[in-house]
Amino acid sequence: MDSNGQKYWFELTAEEKENRLREALVEEMEKTKAMNLPVIYRNELCIKPNMFIHKYPNGHTVLIELNTSNSEIKVIKVLQQ
Repeated sequence: MDSNGQKYWFELTAEEKENRLREALVEEMEKTKAMNLPVIYRNELCIKPNMFIHKYPNGHTVLIELNTSNSEIKVIKVLQQ
């Protein structure tokens, strides 16, 4: 245990690790939403390594292709308005 009485990561059970990670994820997702930034992820529509889904807090969702040379984003398809 550390000086605050919390277990070190390697001392946690799988369930405790999952709970801590879930809490951190929820907190970061809330921060992202507050900044009006998209959640970025990949799914089966991302057929190239440089394709991603951007889902904005208002529900607007697009499939994008990222130009890895200059970081330009090209919208391939609007998935939800």
